[in-house]
Amino acid sequence: MKLHLKITMRIFRIACFLLILTLLFAEVSDLLVRKSLTQPWDMSVKIGGFYNEPKNSFDVMYFGSSHMYCSIDPKMVEEQTGLHSYVLATQEQPIWISYYYMKEALKTQSPKAVVLEVNMMTEKKKFPKEGTLYSAMDPIPLSKNKLDMVFASAPNGERRNYIFNIMKYHDRWEELTLEDYKREYQKKCDPYQGFVRLEQITPIESREDISNVIETREPLSKTMQYLEKIYELTNKEGITLIFLKTPSNATRKEQMLYNAAWKFAEEHDIAYIDYNQKYEELGLKLNEDFYDRRHLNFRGVQKLTPSFSAYLLQQIS
Repeated sequence: MKLHLKITMRIFRIACFLLILTLLFAEVSDLLVRKSLTQPWDMSVKIGGFYNEPKNSFDVMYFGSSHMYCSIDPKMVEEQTGLHSYVLATQEQPIWISYYYMKEALKTQSPKAVVLEVNMMTEKKKFPKEGTLYSAMDPIPLSKNKLDMVFASAPNGERRNYIFNIMKYHDRWEELTLEDYKREYQKKCDPYQGFVRLEQITPIESREDISNVIETREPLSKTMQYLEKIYELTNKEGITLIFLKTPSNATRKEQMLYNAAWKFAEEHDIAYIDYNQKYEELGLKLNEDFYDRRHLNFRGVQKLTPSFSAYLLQQIS
């Protein structure tokens, strides 16, 4: 009996030690991780702030790359539709990370619709560059879903760096500021609900004519695999899935990859709208409505929103 009690107490002490060690490790990692707090690129607030939102408060969730967070203003959409929504997008977010972001969002939200911006059909690499992965993974709390995201996105031998931030940022001690210690951003909600408002105008001289591009190019097989997973996830949850291509002055080669998303959507009865084909309908002007060659500025967003809002209502009504 005494031996059994000793063994139980030893196991208990070891468990307590490991728990304390894990909590300390997590606290130090949180302290050292690089924060993005400068507007309009305050992604630590935009992604981290999502966790401070009330449960089951969003009718629509948006996912994808910077093309999504620069093009969809949830506040403006809500004014025109009455639908409450949030953009959970990160720079160059591959389709597979969008899938894990969806799973993360569905832990606390039960949206009527999920919208995926398909720009990253153009992804060429199974393992994207470091900056892309860290910007997507740093704001996500450690969980099985995050571990799955890391294993799907990072090569063997580097995964520990994305799981434990301290391994990446251990040399940041001399850079730490008061903001790192206070971490007030962790208590905030993003007033723009994930939207990045860009004011700068970059005149675009011309764009390729893609009006007659009907061919498709085969994307990365991993991308297609995760499109299927996204379809299965939303179908299982009874959520309307919408594929969106925002205006981005697509090249003919890029359009062929977006056409692969259109083909997938057609085969799976998924709503799909491609605004690279609708410049005249929107009244977009190359010399006024773009932040850079690839992204809308706020003038462009104001032109896109009425059309997209009407389309969104049509799909979920």
